[in-house]
Amino acid sequence: MLLVLREPIGERVLAEADLPASLGGEGSDVTVSSRIPGPLAWLGIQDGRYFLQVAGDESLVLQNGAACSGSTWISDGDVIDVADGRLKFHLQGGRHVLEVLAGGAANVTAPPVPEPSAGVAGSGAPEDASIEAVAFRRPGADAPGRRRAFPWGRIATVAGLVLLALVAAVIFTSVPVQLRIEPTPERASFQGGWPGLRFGSSHLLRPGSYRLVAEREGYERLEVPVEIADRRDQRLEFSMKLLPGRLRVETPVPGRLSVDGVEAGEVPGEFELAAGRHRLTIDTERYLDHVEEVEIDGGGRLQLLRPELAPGWAVVSVVSEPADAELLVNGEQRGRTPLEFELMAGSYRLELRRAGYKPWLTDLQVQPGTPVEIGPVKLGVPDGRLVVRTRPAGANVTIGGAYRGRTPLEIEVRPDIVQAISISREGYESASRELSVASGSREVVDVKLQAILGQVIVSASPADAELYVDGEPRGRANQTLELPATAHVIELRKSGYAPYRETVTPRPGLPQKVEARLLEAVASAAAPSDAAGSEAGDQAAAPPAMVALEPTLRSPAGQELKLAPAGSYTMGSPRREAGRRANESQRAVSLQRRFYIATREVTNAEYRQFRPQHRSGYILQTTLDLDRQPVVNVSWQDAAAYCNWLSEKEGLPPAYRDSGGRLVAVDPATNGYRLPTEAEWEWVARRGTAGLLKYPWGENLPVPQGSGNFADRRAQPIVPLVLDGLDDGYAGTAPVASFSANALGIFDLGGNVAEWTHDLYTVRPPGGEATVDPAATGEGSVHVIRGSSWKHAAVTELRLAYRDYGEGKRNDVGFRIARYAQ
Repeated sequence: MLLVLREPIGERVLAEADLPASLGGEGSDVTVSSRIPGPLAWLGIQDGRYFLQVAGDESLVLQNGAACSGSTWISDGDVIDVADGRLKFHLQGGRHVLEVLAGGAANVTAPPVPEPSAGVAGSGAPEDASIEAVAFRRPGADAPGRRRAFPWGRIATVAGLVLLALVAAVIFTSVPVQLRIEPTPERASFQGGWPGLRFGSSHLLRPGSYRLVAEREGYERLEVPVEIADRRDQRLEFSMKLLPGRLRVETPVPGRLSVDGVEAGEVPGEFELAAGRHRLTIDTERYLDHVEEVEIDGGGRLQLLRPELAPGWAVVSVVSEPADAELLVNGEQRGRTPLEFELMAGSYRLELRRAGYKPWLTDLQVQPGTPVEIGPVKLGVPDGRLVVRTRPAGANVTIGGAYRGRTPLEIEVRPDIVQAISISREGYESASRELSVASGSREVVDVKLQAILGQVIVSASPADAELYVDGEPRGRANQTLELPATAHVIELRKSGYAPYRETVTPRPGLPQKVEARLLEAVASAAAPSDAAGSEAGDQAAAPPAMVALEPTLRSPAGQELKLAPAGSYTMGSPRREAGRRANESQRAVSLQRRFYIATREVTNAEYRQFRPQHRSGYILQTTLDLDRQPVVNVSWQDAAAYCNWLSEKEGLPPAYRDSGGRLVAVDPATNGYRLPTEAEWEWVARRGTAGLLKYPWGENLPVPQGSGNFADRRAQPIVPLVLDGLDDGYAGTAPVASFSANALGIFDLGGNVAEWTHDLYTVRPPGGEATVDPAATGEGSVHVIRGSSWKHAAVTELRLAYRDYGEGKRNDVGFRIARYAQ
């Protein structure tokens, strides 16, 4: 094999016999250093491959910038630094070339080209007379008897000079280019043309198009097109992208991994993540969600994460006296006491049952990792059941001084204790009883009430008019009635005449008189022209006002309802009102049909008369399930079903009917119990002593202390926005009527819970003419919610004009009841 040694002064060829050749300072075969004499390294060949052997100080000999140690193989493109000299080894045109880039000025010059006559055959010159470059041969290379060598040296010299001229031409037509790549690559080259010369970060390139290729371990391969212009001071800057890292996540149980809020896959497993900080969330069954931030190194490196998962359950132990009681958790059997078991964090309803004993119930809040010990629970004997009936029905029943409802009534009472029962009904003498109910038994109290009677003398013209009392026929007019001392509606009817109606309350010993003159219907329709006509006109307009309505009613569940005043007002809010929403368009409303509305929101105790298993639940450690707290976590369908239950208990037509398994409002509306219409709710909520109110307390903020139950500082752990300066005493719901009533005597129309209304949710444009008794009914699932709740603190929600909507259950939405007077 031949090695071409290319120096600034020319080229020479080294054969295998010329190797090893010394590299270094003065006295070396290849002189490249001017400051250190003697050989610094040897260049040799073995098995067809060239190698470099350090001859002295290893720090003075570098291969591709790294210090050499001992012997190293030389490859195509390697750069060798020897002291202050530099050589490059590369393969060119099938030949191995060692090019001196710096140093080499002290080497022997190339031999001159011989004259033509010197090499002409027959010149008579001896065969060995040709000039040979003996300075390039090692001693002993010309053994006696060897044939004369072909003049390769001369040819190589000429070729080298030509090549040197070409290289010089390329160099003179090249431009310097500064190249900066972050981080510094291990390999970088310009492809697609003359590769140029490199001096540190500077490259000498000819103008044209290239493709820059750079590589570094742990980074993506950089390969970009570049354009070299024919000008100096060009600068190219690039950044290499770090390869993603690999993260191995090992968990004791299967789960799901989310990275920065995006689901990444199942764990245990390995994931490829970009370098940098990431937020990991591991979701597994029975364990709490594990959240951790990790720093990914990148560069393809593998990292391991073994998170410590916190249990999402707690151990619960239950002991009862006597033992062997059946335990139910949210209605599901879990075993018999004494019992120890695991429950996931959350709210639960626990029940203990044992034959011959009263069931025991409790609500349980389970915190993860916190053991719970319940008991010993002493099971009590079963309550007795007391049934109270009266004739007539509808009497108020008080047991032990506490109001318990209206007859017919069936309730549980403590066993083996004398119960003092008081029964009262307006217009009847009160009755009382005392009795004891044995455990597990049922006692019935049946009382016929004695009416307190008063006389009502009815006289009418015409005399054959039919007489009705409270809607029941009582024969002809002109008779004296003995009626209980309570309000009664007296009505006289005759075909062809306008009906006459009057409400009277009999008084014992003080007869009441009803004197009526029925007017012909045709006369009442004509324009009045005389005294009789004038009286007819008054009679036609008078009947609605003549019906005396009770100012209050009580529902079968004991709720008080007040008669709301009739009137007209502008519903909604003006455009410029602070906090106004687009669904609050103003429109005129006239409420003409009289209605009753409950003074309080329906409580848990009242709702559980309808559905005993209902639970309003907890918020963190705050219960919403006490008897006097408003019922929540009920849908509109639940509220409508409760209203129908009340109507059935009182014998009123239902206000809602079944339509494909869902309740919808009956149209036209009945006088059964229902939810207040949206117009009715806003009318009673905004009615103040001097006009319509903006807020439940008045016209301005801030919220005065004692105005209601809103999102105050106690609710800060539960809700994102609170009224910093307010402390209403409750983090969640408050017992109903805990704060002052409004001008009409209605409680909690602002705060505590928002309330379902009768109407389907619609957005109506501003109206012109007044709408009479509006109610948005029909098929639909989304209904209007009115009023603020214990979760509200923003100006928008605190206003009485605020409208919300929904379909399902919420822990801050309840309801109150209403019904038409007739």
